[in-house]
Amino acid sequence: MTRSRSMTLAAAFMAGLTIPAVSLAAQASAAPPGNGPWQTIQQPPQSEIQEDFCDVAGLTVEFEFADVIQVRPSRTLGPDAFPYDFYFVEGYEKYTNVDTGKSVTDTHAGDSQDIRLIDNGDGTFTRYVINKGHGVLYSDNGDVLARDAGAFSYNVVYSFNGTPSDPSDDFKLPPPFNFKQVGNNYDFCAVVVGAIG
Repeated sequence: MTRSRSMTLAAAFMAGLTIPAVSLAAQASAAPPGNGPWQTIQQPPQSEIQEDFCDVAGLTVEFEFADVIQVRPSRTLGPDAFPYDFYFVEGYEKYTNVDTGKSVTDTHAGDSQDIRLIDNGDGTFTRYVINKGHGVLYSDNGDVLARDAGAFSYNVVYSFNGTPSDPSDDFKLPPPFNFKQVGNNYDFCAVVVGAIG
């Protein structure tokens, strides 16, 4: 089933990539207020065709998205000297019915922050993360169709890969993730399909 990226982008980004690996391509930026320096990662518009969108037979949608991520270099904290990450993200998603040309656009913004990193004593560590964000879904003519806002937290286990002092070769182990979400959201598929279907 297809769903919005606006409240899940940060979790997917942190769970799937490490900030140091992404930051290699980042450019210096005058970024969010607070402790810096900050780096900007531009993820330019990309698109894909999704068939049977939201499990609706025959509904083909062009899905376009782009993001700008402001990343603060990792801070080494705590007795285990783990690198703690923090970043802001903002962007959009556009869903266009390829048969009718009708579309909706979801704008979103949020942040992700490591809360706690724990050495598990077995060659792995657990990263506890909280993400906060909000999104607004607009029709073609600019009417607000829906809003979502909230926070969700999760944890994920990584392997040191035998080199605790070198985070560049750490890798994510399979779930479990323990998700907890609070806030308001809406039935994404019902609203989007109702607007463009």
